[in-house]
Amino acid sequence: MLLTKMEELNSSSDEAIFYDAVSKADFDQANNSNIETLKNPDLEIAQLEFWLRLPEFLDDESKRNKLLECITKNNMAPYYQHVCSTLNWTVNTTLLNEMRDANSKALQSFEDEIEYACIHSGAIDIKQAYLNKANYLSKIGDKENTIKTLSQAYANTVDFGSKLDNVFHCIRIGLFFSDLPLIRSNLLRCEDLIEEGADWHHRNCFRIYQGLHAIATRDFSTSCELFTSSIETFVCTEVISFDQFIKYTVLSAMIILNRSDLKKKIISNPDVLQAMHCNNSLKEFVFTFYHSEYKKFYQALAEVEADMKRDMLLYPHYRFYVREMKIKACDQLLSSYISLKISYMADQFGVSEDYVEDDISHFIASKRLNYKIDKISGQIVNVRSHGRAGMFENLIKQGDLLINRIDKLSRIIDI
Repeated sequence: MLLTKMEELNSSSDEAIFYDAVSKADFDQANNSNIETLKNPDLEIAQLEFWLRLPEFLDDESKRNKLLECITKNNMAPYYQHVCSTLNWTVNTTLLNEMRDANSKALQSFEDEIEYACIHSGAIDIKQAYLNKANYLSKIGDKENTIKTLSQAYANTVDFGSKLDNVFHCIRIGLFFSDLPLIRSNLLRCEDLIEEGADWHHRNCFRIYQGLHAIATRDFSTSCELFTSSIETFVCTEVISFDQFIKYTVLSAMIILNRSDLKKKIISNPDVLQAMHCNNSLKEFVFTFYHSEYKKFYQALAEVEADMKRDMLLYPHYRFYVREMKIKACDQLLSSYISLKISYMADQFGVSEDYVEDDISHFIASKRLNYKIDKISGQIVNVRSHGRAGMFENLIKQGDLLINRIDKLSRIIDI
């Protein structure tokens, strides 16, 4: 009897596992098929435009042709006008008119679909008709009309998941056009929806969008907190790849976390290590800092700086970031000593003594490092060590005074 019962349980368990596997496979297949749809607008196109604004890529024909190919392939007439304005391209009137004609025909069919849905269908079909139009407008780079049409779709949306997808699309538009106010306003809308009710997937995606906004606004503390807590649950592939997400996570963690937290959240994390395996400069950046290999660290920092200059989210902050990491590295070395020869520090970092002295003096003047330079002895003196010694001496004096008062008080009580 017991054996029969166990067989039934095993059978039902195997069946449950089978259906779970099938369900997961179906989910993964559906999820993968939706990634391309959700990559709208495609941020890689915006990244191409950004590259062509940089001095080193101004005359890069391959990138120019690749961007133009993306524009013509998708008939991106509104975006083509935007690009011609920002990159000072000469407008190809024939090409522009051809793309406009294609846009007009497509938009007319979407208008017909909306009109039919409004007359013959319910709110769900009306919402979908507006979304179809909004997706097309987003694909061709028509920012204002995309936001307007998404708003019309939102007005006919009932469930929280679809509402959040709508607002996420608005945020992606903001990221595509580097429109921080648009991103910020829609993140606030998301917060209200998340509080009312949202599933696991949308909550995780929301954290990624929040983190990207934090990166764009130089709030590395927030991006570090959001990204490091989302490594195991990352699902937001419609906006960035996992490798790119890890890069942002590591850069945020390096500037914010102390050594013990860096070890726990980054260096000992297998997902991070696997992703960094394909990014040698990022890997060197992390490990040389952690192991105090400052000469190699400075070389890795130069590579990270070059990469940040080519990233449209990180570019405005690369000077700030490099400066902060230099301060952190200098403090990590100097804090271990009461005083340190400038020549020794220059040798450790693989730079000249004048370079070290110039950097340290600037950091001291801006009150970012609590040290002083002794020009006569050629040393950098740890002011904090002397400060601690003074505090200790003061504590001993106060303790002696307290003991004397207690002794006097005890004599009075005895009398």
